[in-house]
Amino acid sequence: MEPSSSTHSYVHAISDQVLSDKLLFIQEIGFGNWGSVWLCKPKREEEGSHKIAVKLVHRSKTKTTAARVKSLWNEMKVVKALSANGESHPSIIPFHSFIMTPSYALITMEYLPTLIPVEVEESTSKSWFRSLLSAIKFCHSRGVVHNDIKPANILLSRAHVPVLVDFGFAEQYPREDANAFRSNLSYGTPEYLSPERARGHLHDTRKSDIWSLGISLFEILVGRTPFEHSDGEQFTTKEDLERYWERTVKGKWIGPYKMSRSLEKLLQKMLCPNAEMRCTAVEACNDIYWSVESPSSTVSSHSTSFLLLFHLHPSFSIRPSHPSSPCLPFVL
Repeated sequence: MEPSSSTHSYVHAISDQVLSDKLLFIQEIGFGNWGSVWLCKPKREEEGSHKIAVKLVHRSKTKTTAARVKSLWNEMKVVKALSANGESHPSIIPFHSFIMTPSYALITMEYLPTLIPVEVEESTSKSWFRSLLSAIKFCHSRGVVHNDIKPANILLSRAHVPVLVDFGFAEQYPREDANAFRSNLSYGTPEYLSPERARGHLHDTRKSDIWSLGISLFEILVGRTPFEHSDGEQFTTKEDLERYWERTVKGKWIGPYKMSRSLEKLLQKMLCPNAEMRCTAVEACNDIYWSVESPSSTVSSHSTSFLLLFHLHPSFSIRPSHPSSPCLPFVL
């Protein structure tokens, strides 16, 4: 179903010429199979002089294009649903409008030029982590899962608040449904996939969000994921990805890292390979880590594992993947 301006005040159907009259497209700042993101500026003074970001899809009569427009419209609906009833969260990107022309479908939003940095001191990143966890808690409480959390999808506002962007894979579930949040679909960026999602198992998508956020928080602090030997390690083949996913199933962090012991314990809860034992967003937000004003002790380690957690739950087992497991679709 295509969006209608008669039922949504933020939907506008205009001609290509009117779009050209309204917006100056300055430069492309992102792209993918789904379309592109542009830095734009309103041409008319009454519409302001500030720069905005525009996520754009070319329209045509092909099924592929129709699917991309549908996905873009779904992204708009999900983000707008998160700001329904006047509610919003400072760490979730706000969308302004959805515009349809004969040639294009696009979303306009605030332009945030700064990507969240990595290898950041814990004293700086702690408040970022709390804001991002709060944003995921906000989403999950409203039936929304992001499905593609990673540092590349986290920007910094002008007030240095982390902002989660790109809800292109996001889904909204009816919370009263007994099967809400359940899926066996495998999609996302490979290094951030939870073990159960990477294998295509039926799983709680909220727990996969928590895993992806845990990987992202580790990377923001250390500069790589906990299952990479270095930030330059390549995952370009099926075999590369299988080796990486085997590490996630074992749950053993590799390589050196430095963080407070209380943060290490929180990330272990977020990165537990057993999804049933993995913490929720609510539990992570209520963790003792946030009551510790400054790191009381620092862990410098080459590896850590979840053997203690396995001993607490002897029913949990590690099963190697089948060698013929298919390579999963992903977005880089």
